[in-house]
Amino acid sequence: MQFLFDPWLVGITMVAILLLATWAATLLPILSGEPPSFPLSYARRTAFQRQRDPDAAGRSRPRAP
Repeated sequence: MQFLFDPWLVGITMVAILLLATWAATLLPILSGEPPSFPLSYARRTAFQRQRDPDAAGRSRPRAP
């Protein structure tokens, strides 16, 4: 009975439950037939687009010294 309250066992169980919950949450839109939307990849794509100066069209960025 003592091993049920082992911190390692509780931690591993919590991580496993979290992984299963996130996996099920990502599968639910696919199983319901809706087009999958990935807000994280969309946000990542827009966040890392190069912010270009409008007058610097065609010119490469100046390198830092």
